[in-house]
Amino acid sequence: MFWSVVWASTHYLSILVLFGCVYGMLLFWRTEVNGYNFRTLLWLHVAYWVSLVLVLVSGLARAGWTEKGMAFYMANPWFHAKVTVFVLIILISLYPVKVMRAWRHSAVGGAVPPVTPELQKTLRRTLVAEIHLISLMPIFAVLMARGVGMG
Repeated sequence: MFWSVVWASTHYLSILVLFGCVYGMLLFWRTEVNGYNFRTLLWLHVAYWVSLVLVLVSGLARAGWTEKGMAFYMANPWFHAKVTVFVLIILISLYPVKVMRAWRHSAVGGAVPPVTPELQKTLRRTLVAEIHLISLMPIFAVLMARGVGMG
């Protein structure tokens, strides 16, 4: 019971941090990128990936080592929907990762890289897509926990 609570709490808190990071990055991309925003975006990006890994690890721990067990989840279509959405979120995140990784090298010198309006628009769109996909996760979680469709 103790570990079930620990893994569930870690999972939920990590999801909240993940959503907060994506939303925070979206808000920063709506403004002009200056030195302060640039450093904050880099740190939000790091926190995003840390929380993403924590969501994955705690989710796998919950599926494998808690009351219902892995057999329940593997037979549940909503579990597979959640995993699919999670993979889509990761795939959508790859482009911003590429951009941020290239920028991280220029951050050492304190210079802010040039941001075109087109790039800013593209990055905002990827973040909006991630927010929409993350918003599906609690719906799928409720359907999964209730055993809907396992008939």
